[in-house]
Amino acid sequence: MMTGQKVTIHKFGGSCLRDKESFAKTLSIMKKFMDTPSIAVLSAFRGITDKLIGVMELALEDEMKALNKCKDLQLFHEDIAKKTIQDEALVQDAISFSRDSFKLVATTVHEIFTGGLPRNMRDYVVSFGERLSSYLFSCFLKAEGLNAQFFPGDALITTSSDFGSALPLMGETSGKVLRTVKPALDQGTIPIVAGFYGEDINREITTLGRGGTDFTATILANVLSSVLDPVVMFWKDVDGLLTANPNIEENAMLITQVSYDEAKELAYFGSKVLHPLCLSMTMEKNIPVEIRNFNKDLDAPFTQISGYMKENIDVVKAIACIEKCVMVTVQGAALVSLPGIAAKIFDLLAKHGVNILFISQASSENNITFVVNEQGGPVAVKRLQESEFFGKTGDTHWIDVFQEDVSLIAVVGHGMAKKYGISGQVFTALGNAGVNVRAIAQGSSELNISILISPDDLKAAIHAIHEKFSLHQPK
Repeated sequence: MMTGQKVTIHKFGGSCLRDKESFAKTLSIMKKFMDTPSIAVLSAFRGITDKLIGVMELALEDEMKALNKCKDLQLFHEDIAKKTIQDEALVQDAISFSRDSFKLVATTVHEIFTGGLPRNMRDYVVSFGERLSSYLFSCFLKAEGLNAQFFPGDALITTSSDFGSALPLMGETSGKVLRTVKPALDQGTIPIVAGFYGEDINREITTLGRGGTDFTATILANVLSSVLDPVVMFWKDVDGLLTANPNIEENAMLITQVSYDEAKELAYFGSKVLHPLCLSMTMEKNIPVEIRNFNKDLDAPFTQISGYMKENIDVVKAIACIEKCVMVTVQGAALVSLPGIAAKIFDLLAKHGVNILFISQASSENNITFVVNEQGGPVAVKRLQESEFFGKTGDTHWIDVFQEDVSLIAVVGHGMAKKYGISGQVFTALGNAGVNVRAIAQGSSELNISILISPDDLKAAIHAIHEKFSLHQPK
């Protein structure tokens, strides 16, 4: 909905809020974009989520040691408040909030020690990272003369009860956001929102999984697009999306314009800058997204994600990769005569929490190859080999299961669709570089070509494709 009234939703990650200087940088960012109403969505301070998880794991064995770790985390947050907030009353407000929060965590530590650690309790504890950073940041902005208001994540976002990877219930969430955040914006207030978590319909705290704070920002944008024109700005420690992983390809270039679909493919296939789910929220309502480098000048080039497609020029936009994964092959003559083999494989793996990244099957049907992440490989092979169907029948192995370490490359670009010879150019480049292709897959959208290779060939493969399609040249 184009209303003409814009709102900027800033998402600040933990790396943006480290010390007095970085807080000052966030203030300069907020002030630069104050010509439109603004919202800030915050992650926990860097490393705090992992430390809270460590507290819970320690609580299973030693309550006192876990409580001591809680005290250390409380003092850490109090120290940040003292060093960044330039108003004594607001410093004391932040310290009081920190102490009250860790009293709640300490109570949960005792419950974990005596009764174990269910998933809902894990979500509850890790949510304090975002609660604390957001509340302290709201106090910081108030001390700097800005009209800021703290909003806890559970006050805005209602989710499914899938603890650890919950999904928003958009109807309930829309009602909450429009009743609270929109009036605050109308009054000139800057909402400071704790990202990463919400609550389910039973009022239990849930978390949104990896990239959850990014997800929070785009959920808010999706809802507010019914009454405002939002733009989402992700402030990261990278320039934006690049044509390749710069740790592998030294000539990787910043991509200044990319489509939602291309960005989702890059996110799925190894780019950790954004999570695909958060882009689904913006793509649905055609909301522009920007990825900007927090550590650079505010006018530095950045990546904009939108419905933009530069098909005729950028045949290939970028090369994504998953450096370490496991290729599992299920093969045997019995596969040809047994219906529903693929369904049985994927059902078995789903029951054991193994996610499939890539699937390939020859038309002869005597084998199925799929790829899982590095951690899922041993689990997949073990469960298949021990299963009644795929395991040993009497003294005979009718079906064999093999595994091999591989790297997965995804060549991404809208310009590949309906263009003749793109696959041929990719494989010619790989052949000239001496790279052997183990398996390939391409969807009907023709948006990406996925290729399995040996990890030893990863750098050579990416460089060959990067050079072939001139991705090292500024566009």
